[in-house]
Amino acid sequence: MLTVSREPLFTPRLEIRRTRVEDAGAMFEALRDPDMYTYIPRAAPKTVTEVEERFARITQETAPDRIEQWLNWTIWLCESGTPIGMVEGTVYPDNVVFVGYMFDPRHHRRGYGREATMEVMRHLAECGAKSFTGTIDIRNTASRALAASLGFQYTKTEGIDETWDRS
Repeated sequence: MLTVSREPLFTPRLEIRRTRVEDAGAMFEALRDPDMYTYIPRAAPKTVTEVEERFARITQETAPDRIEQWLNWTIWLCESGTPIGMVEGTVYPDNVVFVGYMFDPRHHRRGYGREATMEVMRHLAECGAKSFTGTIDIRNTASRALAASLGFQYTKTEGIDETWDRS
């Protein structure tokens, strides 16, 4: 387990907050576009209540009956306070972190995904993360390019999923 601050992280353009149930209403707008879930095995939330329930579950930080640690952040534009996405980290007992990210398509191609994910990974490394890994659908060329820009390297393909790792 990593000891990770609940204080927000900042980049010049972004505020990166630990996920809180009270942010679910605002985040619903950023998370409800079905296009975000084309390559993610979960459905878009249909109501604010669904986002609240998910946030309540993931803010527990320890998976029920499991040994993983769940660390999740919501991403906000500093200038306007607009919510634009999430970065998720699942920490395994060996301090390897499985990284995931999802961003509102209205904010794609502006570097926010790279900026937010890089800052979260920097913070987790300072907290003791040993390495990072992720799974990307082989059809998701944008996510593959993002992973490469973050220093991840392709490792293997199983079915439609590629594994990418960064030490």
